[in-house]
Amino acid sequence: MSEAMALVVVGAGPSGDRGPAGSLADAFLAAGLPVLYVVQRELAEAPLDSALLEVGGVQTLGPGELVIGMRGQSAFDATPLDALLRALGIATIVVGGPLPSPPVSASVTAGELRGYRVLLATDELVVALGAFLRAA
Repeated sequence: MSEAMALVVVGAGPSGDRGPAGSLADAFLAAGLPVLYVVQRELAEAPLDSALLEVGGVQTLGPGELVIGMRGQSAFDATPLDALLRALGIATIVVGGPLPSPPVSASVTAGELRGYRVLLATDELVVALGAFLRAA
């Protein structure tokens, strides 16, 4: 795997409550790094294609911005997330979403078990990493 990094926002779509990861998504996209939203399929808001997400599809919102439907306890359970990250050459993931959140915690653990370097998007990390990405 390369040194590439991606933001995985769990439990919230691009217009939902993304928690501390909200402003970080903008910094990732501006730096040309991917942002993947893993949303509760039954709570998918417009402009998301709930039918596509229901069948395990991947919706593209824009360059580097993808949405998949959550199918289990973590963002990795029965979703194409791991395959997408590997296809993009991602080695490090920043996991964010509304905190505290069992799906965010489960996604951190699931990512580590799959061999990714995982960072949790806390308020402190968002400030530091956001500043770094904007300066790059």
